[in-house]
Amino acid sequence: MPYYLPFHAPPAGQRLPYHRATAAQRTLAGNYLQQRLGAHFPTLRASTWTRALANYQPELWLRGSVVALAETDLTQLAQHLAASPELPVLDPPLYGLPALHLAQHSLQASELAVWALGEVAAGATACGPRLDALLRRLAHPSPLAEQVVQAWCWNLASAPPLVPGMPGAPPWPDSAEIERLLNHLKFPGSPGGLVPGTGPGPAKQLFPGPMVRRVA
Repeated sequence: MPYYLPFHAPPAGQRLPYHRATAAQRTLAGNYLQQRLGAHFPTLRASTWTRALANYQPELWLRGSVVALAETDLTQLAQHLAASPELPVLDPPLYGLPALHLAQHSLQASELAVWALGEVAAGATACGPRLDALLRRLAHPSPLAEQVVQAWCWNLASAPPLVPGMPGAPPWPDSAEIERLLNHLKFPGSPGGLVPGTGPGPAKQLFPGPMVRRVA
């Protein structure tokens, strides 16, 4: 099953804006933050946690003497702390399951778009500027999405499940056939109903060989 973070309801208790909190309440908020995220970032300095709260200033939730943070704020603070310059940068990078599912969704949208492009180019209906812009954007997949998908070992039994419903057949995004179809879209009021494409060029390939999206 795809890995998605659920939406969380706000914590129970009294809401308190961070700028109105006392020094003691802010200290309790810092302790709560470290209790929840400290295992993920064991090497962060104490000043980094304090500075993150002071910069972000999340709403605090009071339940008696307990100070808590909402899950949405914890999630955003986790991303902020993960980018701390004192943490080591993994090289090669590490992509989690959420990033993989987002990348697969992006590449699936590109493949579906090029199928739709063939239908639009073959039809008698003129293509408006917004539809043209959408097709041109999706017809050139994100190189980062391809990089994320190709980083996974798909030949292992423990590999994540493939996205269902991928077209898996030509025309391929970024192919010469797609460029030809983009350049032959019909526009209302244009001479002969055709205009040359003015969208971005093909996305740069970061890895040689066939694209993983064709089998993923």
